[in-house]
Amino acid sequence: MPIITDHGLIINKIPYGESDLLITFYTLSRGKMTGIGKGAKRSKKRFSGRLELFSLVRFTGFAKPGISLPRIDECELLDPYQEIQYQPQAFFSGCYFLEIINRCCPEYQANRQIFALLTELFGFLTTPAGRNFTCQIRLFELQIIALLGFAPLLDYCLGCRNKANQNMLFFDPEAGGLICQSCHHRYPQAFPISRGTIAILNKFLQIDSNLRKKLNFTPQIMDETAKLCRSLLRWHTGQEFKSLKYIDNIDLFGQKTVIKPTDSLSKQFNRMS
Repeated sequence: MPIITDHGLIINKIPYGESDLLITFYTLSRGKMTGIGKGAKRSKKRFSGRLELFSLVRFTGFAKPGISLPRIDECELLDPYQEIQYQPQAFFSGCYFLEIINRCCPEYQANRQIFALLTELFGFLTTPAGRNFTCQIRLFELQIIALLGFAPLLDYCLGCRNKANQNMLFFDPEAGGLICQSCHHRYPQAFPISRGTIAILNKFLQIDSNLRKKLNFTPQIMDETAKLCRSLLRWHTGQEFKSLKYIDNIDLFGQKTVIKPTDSLSKQFNRMS
């Protein structure tokens, strides 16, 4: 029975039977994988306090031939990123990225860049205070979309293949890129996008963590970038992301309209499923 050991970020957990948990990790060496934690809901010695969302762990288990789910026997907590659990804006933003990974990443396809980006994101979410929080989230969002293979094509019109040099330009999520005004009538889902947003998007892959902290978008670029990212992800997954409506509520009305004081964020998010 082969032993498996890896580093993983916990991106989902689901009760299974009376005492077990199905635990989904995004791992360093295997990509996304799900294992079964036998007795994880009851064991204080092997799992207690080590299976919260976002946590970075080193886990050990067994992968038996012919059995689809490996058995997870032990987790060592390396970084809990615990502060995320107590800040609604950070928590629901983090959950949005967990949804992206769960829906868009196939099992057992390792991508160390995604692992590194998630680790950087969770570190950022532990101390989210700052004037450009939403801007940084947009940049993380763009980079994860690119690493998933969904990067928008923004150099030319995908309808006529001419260079996109008209004043009025549009973005179509199904086509995955720009549409010029002349071709717009053939793409009913396309929506307007400004040249300022296009310029930022053309540079986002060159933006490192140091530059990300210094940038701040205008409201128009922020709105257009969010709409582009959400429409791309909706097209590729065929689903809405449940965490977005809570993020929007926080943005519109403040954190207290979303969270009940007696609830933990994790329990409330699970109830919203």
